[in-house]
Amino acid sequence: MAKDYSQLSKEELLKVIEKLESRKKYGLIWDEEKTKEQFEKESENALPVLKEVRGKAIKTDPTKPTHILIEGDNYHALSVLNYTHQGKIDVIYIDPPYNTGNKSWKYNNQYVERDDAFKHSKWLSFMAKRLYLAKNLLSQEGIIIVAIDDYEHHTLRLLMDEIFGEDNRLGTITVVHNPRGRNDEKFFATMHEYMLVYARNKDFAQVGYFELSDDDIDKYNKSDDISAYNETSFMRTGNNSNRDTRPNLFYPIYYDSEIDKLTTCANSF
Repeated sequence: MAKDYSQLSKEELLKVIEKLESRKKYGLIWDEEKTKEQFEKESENALPVLKEVRGKAIKTDPTKPTHILIEGDNYHALSVLNYTHQGKIDVIYIDPPYNTGNKSWKYNNQYVERDDAFKHSKWLSFMAKRLYLAKNLLSQEGIIIVAIDDYEHHTLRLLMDEIFGEDNRLGTITVVHNPRGRNDEKFFATMHEYMLVYARNKDFAQVGYFELSDDDIDKYNKSDDISAYNETSFMRTGNNSNRDTRPNLFYPIYYDSEIDKLTTCANSF
């Protein structure tokens, strides 16, 4: 229901104007006032504390790095780590709820349904709090990778641009999970998800590469200042790749050396 501003006092109108003027001119805006998480009130005068459970201890070689498993609410875990590991983490990988509306995640102990009017606002509030905490954990060379699919890919990218800075976006990796696509899609069969990759500071970040196998070394037998590579023919290979199977998709290319010109029609020369 629209608010009747004509009934507001001068002081009330000034507050409304000040609030409107303070809004960002570009970026995500969502209703945070109606998407408060329950634990925010509960945590106002309390701090989360880690408790060791000896029965679940991870036994490792004392000469190797120690591994720690933290079980609990991710916001609480990130809050605790900000006291012990702030600015010390090199890589963070998270796989948050995709917000598909199929009871994939809860907000304030209630599943977020597809028809929830605040579905996206709740998800953005949920993610923003945790991404700010995660950013504080990253070292100067740190990188964060967030898995997501089409439901929130667009909003997540804007949110991460805002938190980490658009210039620190290293790229988006497409991950193919099902080459045949989902059989429950009405229009386009979805076959992939994404990984958004951001740096704390791209000037210090480095991305390593997997070592090439013997087969890859034989295949990628050329190199430049960037990496190893191979040359690929413009000719299609595999099924339906020859003239007999696809006669209507083969066209000649003519070259006139005198005028240094290519064409698909001999009569054009």
